[in-house]
Amino acid sequence: MKKVLVGGGSGQIGRYVVDRLVKAGHHVTIATRSEARESKVIRQMEAAPEKFRTKPPQGCVSWKDIKKNGLPLGTDVVINLTGHTIGAPGLWTRGLRDIITSSRIGPTSELVAAIKSSAEPPECFISASAVGVYENGNSKVFTEADDPTPSGKSTYFTKLCKKWEETSQLPSEIPTRLVNARFGVVLAHDTEPMSMLLPATLHTVPTIMGHGTQPFPWIHVHDAVSAVMAMMEQTGMSGPVNVVAPNVNTNTDLAHALGKACICGDKTISTPANLFRLMYGTERADNILLDSPRVAPGKLVDSGFEFAHPELEGAIEALVQEKVSHPISISEQWFMRTYQMKEKSCK
Repeated sequence: MKKVLVGGGSGQIGRYVVDRLVKAGHHVTIATRSEARESKVIRQMEAAPEKFRTKPPQGCVSWKDIKKNGLPLGTDVVINLTGHTIGAPGLWTRGLRDIITSSRIGPTSELVAAIKSSAEPPECFISASAVGVYENGNSKVFTEADDPTPSGKSTYFTKLCKKWEETSQLPSEIPTRLVNARFGVVLAHDTEPMSMLLPATLHTVPTIMGHGTQPFPWIHVHDAVSAVMAMMEQTGMSGPVNVVAPNVNTNTDLAHALGKACICGDKTISTPANLFRLMYGTERADNILLDSPRVAPGKLVDSGFEFAHPELEGAIEALVQEKVSHPISISEQWFMRTYQMKEKSCK
């Protein structure tokens, strides 16, 4: 058993990581800005029906306390998954960019300071990053061994990821093993973007964004969590690690996979790029939705990591079945009934 501190433990990826850690027998504490809020989250997790329950952490600690007193005593592993969501529709303002930046850099620097001041530093520090560190518009498939921006192109997103990783660096005299988890788009049935795309696809034909040939670096949430567990357990894994599926797919592939999984067909429609620029802002749409880097999980593959969902179609189908079999909320119950009606009509 290891004592694990998780920053962002109630977030979209974090709660899945916490669930796996607790089920594996580890003692988990989550870092939070509001202990009252996290205590409420824990109570909700404990009150859920057994069939749908995710395991809550054993405790909470405030960021204020970490800043003042350092890491909880005996911490073996620190996992940093903090960060405000980037992909929600809305105005792309300077204020939002500042929130996205500070929600990543601030907690990371606080954890680094706590590790540096620890009398017994943790064995491992896993700090989130993203495939946004790699430049777009390049035909190259990037692995961890490559220069992320070989042509010198930089955007807000490449600069953010670079700064995020730089902030996580530890002095050489600190024995803690650092891993920078460069996540692709993590697919889960109850988080963005699938929580929006799956219900929408039941009502209409799936949408291809712009030309549709832009890469779509993705990973199923269960594989993402397994990757984090591998980073924690494999002492030879360090530095940047690409957390993406082994197959390079496109936005068109995503649309076709959604169609097959949700509406028993393969029809799609193309939506003009300018619509997404209006919805998300030009800078964000052009660098996340309408273009992305091609990325391969070099270190995971080399380590012998086995993907449960290596193919996009299989991953989307699994998400649909999870959503149908776990109708907790009213919206998910509606999704289940609608899906079942469509399933009957396809037979």
